[in-house]
Amino acid sequence: MKSRLLALRRRGQATVEYAIITAALLGFGTFGWPFLVQMLNALGKYFLSIYYIIQSPVP
Repeated sequence: MKSRLLALRRRGQATVEYAIITAALLGFGTFGWPFLVQMLNALGKYFLSIYYIIQSPVP
C-alpha cells in the first residue's frame, strides 16, 4: 500500500514538472515570437549584404 502511494506521488510530480516545462516553452514561444521574426529578418539582411560585398567589382 505504501509503495503504491509512493509510486502515485512520483507520477504526479513528473506530471507537474512536465506541465511547468511545457507551459514555460509555450510562453516563451508566444512572447518571443516578434523578437524571433526580427532576428531572422536581420540574419537575412546580413547574408544579402555579405553576398553583395562578395559580388562587388571593387576589391
